[in-house]
Amino acid sequence: MRSHKTPQSGGHHPGMGKPARIALSAFILLNLFGMVSWCVPMESPLVVACRNVVKPYVLFTGLFQKWDMFAPEPSRLNCYVGAQIVYRDGHNSLWTFPRMENLGIVDKYFKERFRKFANDNLRLDTNSALWPDAARYIARLHNSAANPPVAVNLIRYWSEVPPPTSNGTYQPGPWQQYQFFRYNVVPGDLP
Repeated sequence: MRSHKTPQSGGHHPGMGKPARIALSAFILLNLFGMVSWCVPMESPLVVACRNVVKPYVLFTGLFQKWDMFAPEPSRLNCYVGAQIVYRDGHNSLWTFPRMENLGIVDKYFKERFRKFANDNLRLDTNSALWPDAARYIARLHNSAANPPVAVNLIRYWSEVPPPTSNGTYQPGPWQQYQFFRYNVVPGDLP
């Protein structure tokens, strides 16, 4: 008859040595510490000091998250950023940065930071230094040797999100748009 050995107490796993378990535990603790430090909605000196310690790691890995969409004042705008591309032959095309409602579940995972860059940052006047680079990027995406882009107009689209009515229905506001930047493409911008 064959005897079965039971694992010894202490959580020993025959496939993983003690250094590997220590490294795995340290990795998990580092990630938990980073996420908690970054997400705690307080600005105490201790929390700020913890954020400064984990900031390089959290930004590099993409683990950062701000909860300002929930509090203290959530945005009352549904917005996105797009572009009108003007080609050498005079015709135009429209392009938008990724919009979550238009993407499948896998694309949502990979393109959320790209969407957040445009909708939460690029559209703001305080980030106008980003506009020429964004316009050049869009021009390169739409470059054609036969008909290259000559201008890119960045456009903000927004709709106000009103509070629900007393009967619980919701009626979004009309979409509005505003061209906030025009970039004239020069030959050195395109590959």
